[in-house]
Amino acid sequence: MLEQDYDGSVQNEAGDDRDDPTGRVEVPEPRSPSAARLLEMTARDTDQWRSDARAEAAQIVAAAREEAGALVGSAQREVERMIDAARREAARTVGEAQATAEDVRTKTEEQRAHGETEVARLQQLAADHAQDLRRHLNDMLDRLDTTAPR
Repeated sequence: MLEQDYDGSVQNEAGDDRDDPTGRVEVPEPRSPSAARLLEMTARDTDQWRSDARAEAAQIVAAAREEAGALVGSAQREVERMIDAARREAARTVGEAQATAEDVRTKTEEQRAHGETEVARLQQLAADHAQDLRRHLNDMLDRLDTTAPR
């Protein structure tokens, strides 16, 4: 069972101090040589396990950092590919829009030219009709003048 001393350190029933900053357990003088040997072996094994655990943790952290770096690199390459694809798609779309605009401009110009030609034709037709009507009226007036009794 653990007990807390007046100074705040924790001790178990055997009186060993658990508040050692090195993480080592101070053990009181053994009562028998075999117990001392067993405690030394246990302490050595514990130190080795702790050392092995720290080394394994360092390897895990290093592997995780390496994997994270690889993932970041892969993600950056994928982002670059996506950006390039988006740029190509945008350029294609702009090209299509420009071609469509040029087609509309060309068709509009053709329609305008056709419209101007049609207006000119109709104006000429109106002028011709007006001249024909004047001629016809003048002919009718001349006939009336020649047939009228004086």
